[in-house]
Amino acid sequence: MTAEELWAEFCSKKNVDINTPYEAWSFGGSGDNIADKLANLVKEGIKFGTASSYDQYELEDALDELPKIGDYSVILDGNDEAVCVIRDYDVYVRPFNEVPPFHAYAEGEGNRSLQYWREVHKEFFEEELEGTKDSFTEDMRVICEKFSLEYVPGKDTDQDLLFAEPSMDFADEIVAYRKEMLEAGSSFDGCFSMKRHEDVKDFIEHCKGWSNPGREADEHGAWGNVILVIRKSDHKMVGCMQVHNVLTDRMKKYTGHVGYSVRPSERRKGYATKMLAKACDFLRSFGFDEICVSCLPDNEASRKVILANGGEYIETVFLEEDNVHLERYRIYTESEV
Repeated sequence: MTAEELWAEFCSKKNVDINTPYEAWSFGGSGDNIADKLANLVKEGIKFGTASSYDQYELEDALDELPKIGDYSVILDGNDEAVCVIRDYDVYVRPFNEVPPFHAYAEGEGNRSLQYWREVHKEFFEEELEGTKDSFTEDMRVICEKFSLEYVPGKDTDQDLLFAEPSMDFADEIVAYRKEMLEAGSSFDGCFSMKRHEDVKDFIEHCKGWSNPGREADEHGAWGNVILVIRKSDHKMVGCMQVHNVLTDRMKKYTGHVGYSVRPSERRKGYATKMLAKACDFLRSFGFDEICVSCLPDNEASRKVILANGGEYIETVFLEEDNVHLERYRIYTESEV
């Protein structure tokens, strides 16, 4: 199937205007085996991210062609056959050495670790810039894209949740989420500093700093990732996760690797179970053999979510500073690192 044929089929079945702009391209270049491998990862839902050089767009005087949220692409295999349609939902630019671990995970390649991503992309960017006036540097600008899988011929993509990193593109949803949580008197589990940050820009910058692998650790711990959970159908923020890849003593003894919450009006829809499963899969890329999570003893819904993800009860502990008891669980993973 050609790109034009697949696009026409997609537009017809998904009620999209056929005149909507799109690009057709392959990962790794036409005729390269990597194109087939990565296209398959996209179709399987494992790969939902990609990266490119901002400097390359600048060198080619093509900044007006930079990827943006809402862009459609038809993905080709190594033989230029069209295999699926994707759409960008999260796009940002970061220095190479500040690209966060969740983006490396989203790219779905190798063991999905940040170390693997850096090794592969350093080589890729060096080759791309060869023969130009620029060369690879650790602070070169990288365009990070995350995309949804919109269409695969003959297959139901079955994707209802998107996982994004905090940015001003999601500012309105973050504000609305915070407001609803406050009005409902809900705890802000998994929301990092959202409750205390009235200024959404401050919250977003705090999240970006926390996930920056290039920063120094502080007394509150080293690195972690805030992940927004967006419903694909209407791009409403339905949940928020706080995923820790380095733990403080408090986290080790009490709260564990993952915190999460679901928007009050969106509860009892199975979102939390999928969120925790995604967090566990993400943590595999750091090499964890097991992760720990906790819940309040009277939070039956959270306990069910943990058990549904293979949680095994460890113990009940008392967190004196918060004056609460917590049930601690472990979830075994099969590390790929």
